[in-house]
Amino acid sequence: MPKHAKALDWLSMAKEDLEEAFECFNNRRYASAVFKAELSAQKAIKALIVALGFEPGKTHRPTLVLKGLISGGLVSLKEDLMGKLNEAITYAMVLEDQGTTPRYGWETVDRIIKPSEIYSENIAKALLKNAEKVYQIVEEVFGEIDC
Repeated sequence: MPKHAKALDWLSMAKEDLEEAFECFNNRRYASAVFKAELSAQKAIKALIVALGFEPGKTHRPTLVLKGLISGGLVSLKEDLMGKLNEAITYAMVLEDQGTTPRYGWETVDRIIKPSEIYSENIAKALLKNAEKVYQIVEEVFGEIDC
């Protein structure tokens, strides 16, 4: 497990958000579920960044920070772990790309398409699976690295 208490705090918050995402989903509040799933993925990636010995900074796109650390040669792990990092990034980016849509919808010339009109049960379910996968991968990596 990481020695950095902050990493564990980030991961704990990610788990709380993931649990809330499923609660929202079960209550058919799909846009809220997606928003919480997005937060969970962001916090899980921030946990990973901290566990690797770096600071994520204040960002809603921590995958960009992690990708930068990897491409800059600052993260060097076994090949299978690097694969897991890249897999987590891929799943998390889909959630980060939701941006403000789960909260504010899409603005058009004539109206605002509400988040509740955008996020169906199927879309929310797919995005929750992504968040769950990010959390699982980060948890696995935590078990395999010594920080």
